[in-house]
Formats: sequence, C-alpha cells, structure tokens
Amino acid sequence: MRNLIKKADTKSRRAEVIATELGYLWTSLLQRGVGDTHRSVGFCAIGDDEGSNTLCANLALFLGSKGMRIALVEAALRTHALAEVFQATPMPGLAEILTGQAVLRDAMRQEVAAGVDLLPAGETPDPFWAFTGDNLREVITEVTTGRNLCLVDVPSLNQAPEASFVVRSLDAVVLVVEANRHRTDVVQRNLKMLRSLGTPVLGSVVNELIHEVPTRVSKMV
Repeated sequence: MRNLIKKADTKSRRAEVIATELGYLWTSLLQRGVGDTHRSVGFCAIGDDEGSNTLCANLALFLGSKGMRIALVEAALRTHALAEVFQATPMPGLAEILTGQAVLRDAMRQEVAAGVDLLPAGETPDPFWAFTGDNLREVITEVTTGRNLCLVDVPSLNQAPEASFVVRSLDAVVLVVEANRHRTDVVQRNLKMLRSLGTPVLGSVVNELIHEVPTRVSKMV
C-alpha cells in the first residue's frame, strides 16, 4: 500500500483494492476506540521507507472522501514528504510552530484533498530538540478541535530518537511493518518499546505482503 490514491484513478482496479483494504483497517480501528476514545492516532514504522507515511496519508484521503474532516500531521521532520505529495507549500510547517517561528493558522494547509487539512513537516536543523517540551501535544489538541480525527505520520523508531516524544503526545499508535524486512524478535522488541511509552498500541499493519498464487490457480485466472 505504498501508492497514494489519486483523484483521477479512483475507478481503477488498484484504487478499488486499496480502498477495500483501508475500509477493513478503518473498521478495525473503530472497534479499538478510534474516533471516540482515541482522536489522535499515529502511524510509525521501525525503519525508514516502510510505507507508514503513505498508509497514514491514504487513510486520511479515504476518510475525507467519506465526509469526515481529517487533520493530517507530518511529524517525521527528517523526511518531510507529504507537502510534495499534496503539492502544498512545505514551509512554514510543524517544525516552525514547535520552534516558535510560526503559528498554526499560517502553517495549516486547508483542503489539500476532500476533507483533509495538512500540517506539513517544515524545516529545522535539529529535529530532536524541536520535540522537547509539551508543544506538540498542544498542537495536536488544537488541530483536532473541530475535526473528526487527527492522523500523524510518526518518525521511524530506529532512525529518529524523537519518535518517543511524538508517540507520547498521541492518543494511540499503530505500528506499520514491511513484510519480510525484520525478524520476529525485532518486531516484538519494538512493540514492547512502544507499549512502554504509555500510549495505547492499537495493533500492527503488515505492508507489502505478497500472496503467492498456486500455478494451477493462476492458469485459471
């Protein structure tokens, strides 16, 4: 699930499959209190380029298309990819708010897609220190006000020490794991670390999982 749903491609077979997967994910999250008890939810991965930011953005697009009002916050300041994806001005963003160089009304990009407002990463020479203090929690509370949900792109756990600060500021978190990339003990260790931060871990999503089709079946398709 690495490709974003594109407006011009909403009737393609791939878009239908992605939308179906997102529907299952949303149903699962609802059963775990998202939208009620948990209104700010982060998506994080163990390493870089495992698709957590794409999943977070896709879910925001999916929910926005269903009539919900979603705040999409890019807290992964080391990668800052979402502004380009949504063709939005990259600065000012979250980094500038956290360092006192901007206020939310100037950094929030309204309606980058149907129902979706984006707070891009912005730029800072020191992503770690930008998250010290309670500024992020205050930002999350403010962007959630008046919206149904706040979805947050969390920095990767093994590449960004500030990831723990981000997770602690959220109501809940989901771990995104690329299939066949990490050993079981590595995933379990990272889940244990996440749980130790005190933020509810709603579960994990396996990304890029490929199902082999038996030869006999493939000949029938």
